[in-house]
Amino acid sequence: HKLVTVGGSITETAIALGHESDLIGVDLSSIYPKKIVKDIPKIGYWLQLPKEGILSLKPSLVLASERSKPKKFLTVLPSYGIATHFISDGASIASAKKKIMQVGLALDEKEKAQTIINRIEKNISILDTHISKLTKKPKVLFILNRRNGMMIAAGQETKAGKMIALAGGINAVAFKQFTTISEESILKMNPDVIIFSNKKNKDNLKDHSILATSAGINKQIFSMDMLLISGFTVRIDEALSSLTCMLNKNELTFCK
Repeated sequence: HKLVTVGGSITETAIALGHESDLIGVDLSSIYPKKIVKDIPKIGYWLQLPKEGILSLKPSLVLASERSKPKKFLTVLPSYGIATHFISDGASIASAKKKIMQVGLALDEKEKAQTIINRIEKNISILDTHISKLTKKPKVLFILNRRNGMMIAAGQETKAGKMIALAGGINAVAFKQFTTISEESILKMNPDVIIFSNKKNKDNLKDHSILATSAGINKQIFSMDMLLISGFTVRIDEALSSLTCMLNKNELTFCK
């Protein structure tokens, strides 16, 4: 194949299935594995794909997230002789497994895809056993970005929000999508755990007001890669394990 992938989790899945050498283009959200994707030509951002970005590479196959845009352009790619598959990209474990199999079938790697799915099912089954026994659900705030005293927090219907719920946490915010919030509102929420998508933002908190929250006082402020927590990728079992340990102070047996 001369393969182009659109969506970080789609790219990651294709690479996990052994097709890194086929990749001739990826979108800007494709940041993992860094050593592999850093030198692959970029076609633009998956929600605002320029027409020339894909066509200039002359791929034979495009695997795109079902949420990629503009859909009007992507749906006519077959008329240019480009086989195109739209891949499941929802915020659930079922969608993650469906995504892996869809990519596997498109790349004629059904067996490899099923092996990954089997591993995920086994590991998440073990996790669910531990999570179901938890008696306390921590209040969690996931912050995508912060600047000029304002922060962008993940709502309950975002992928990060869904992962927090799967890990046994309660989202500290009541809204559904990403929304800008103030430092004052964070103090009122008083989350037990705060997670930044950017390690630099997490480490640069000297004298910051959110250090007065329960999360700050108890040193429960962490960072977690955005693609890991919200990609619902082939690493979803790893992501859920890491997140569950964060929310429970590494006190669960599998965290050791």
